Amino acid sequence: MRKGKRFLDKKGKEGKIKRSLLSRVDLLNRFKHWYMGGISVFRSLFRVHAAKQTIAIILFILSVAFIMAAFYTNSGEFVVKVDRKMARDGFYLSEIPNFDERLITLRADALVDATNVSIYNIDEDVMDVDGEHHSADVFAYTFYVKNLTGETKDYRYTLFIRNKTQGVEEAAWIMLFHNGRQEIFAKANKEGHPECQYSEFEFPFQEYALHPEAQQSMISNRNPGYITQEVIDYHDFDSLDGIYQLKTVPFASEKTVCTGLRPDFEHDGMDKFTVVIWLEGEDPECVDAIIGGEIELAMSFTY
Repeated sequence: MRKGKRFLDKKGKEGKIKRSLLSRVDLLNRFKHWYMGGISVFRSLFRVHAAKQTIAIILFILSVAFIMAAFYTNSGEFVVKVDRKMARDGFYLSEIPNFDERLITLRADALVDATNVSIYNIDEDVMDVDGEHHSADVFAYTFYVKNLTGETKDYRYTLFIRNKTQGVEEAAWIMLFHNGRQEIFAKANKEGHPECQYSEFEFPFQEYALHPEAQQSMISNRNPGYITQEVIDYHDFDSLDGIYQLKTVPFASEKTVCTGLRPDFEHDGMDKFTVVIWLEGEDPECVDAIIGGEIELAMSFTY
């Protein structure tokens, strides 16, 4: 009986040991299960967080790309803009007078591989064609500004040089039409005088000149104006009597071509602009050194 009891006690102890071992194994299995579950949840959360971060980064990149695309301009492109306040108030731009599209930015393609020409080569109807209408060697762009603010407003416009290379701006002449009246701008010559051109015949577009007498006048032997002996020899003028002088308006600064004030622009009013750019062959700075050069202009509208 004692042996049996010992046997039973031994078996009991062995049973307890086995149950203890099984219990520990079970705890380990549970811990492993919880651990693996935790890792799985963590990884899931991490993947969700990473996915959100990735989406946010992609959206940010797309936003930056969109903004850059909105403000990026191609080489030589002519850009017209109204500022944010004017746009919020109700000033708009369009290439056509019916304003099917009310825009705050306009772009005209660059004129590529232009060579020098004369003002006599510019089409007579240059201000009568809407939008971009370049000829072989003359940049021409017509657009409109409209006031839909509900009020009479004043505004300012600035025509300026965004970029220039190889001194091409020295020979670039710019004719700006505003509501049918034009001025011709060119960089002052090396002596600081306005660039001029001379001819035995009247110059074109004179009937549209904002300041007719200042733009075109007749010189004489007694009043030779700004003509130089080099120009006299070039044209082979025997006499200066009866010779016409076309005088440009010098650029306002190194980068600004001109500025202007438009007062009392009424609600629903519309202004028309035409910008014409060419390399004037009669300009003394129109030389081989500027071949391959570029000039980029833009026009801005502000209060």
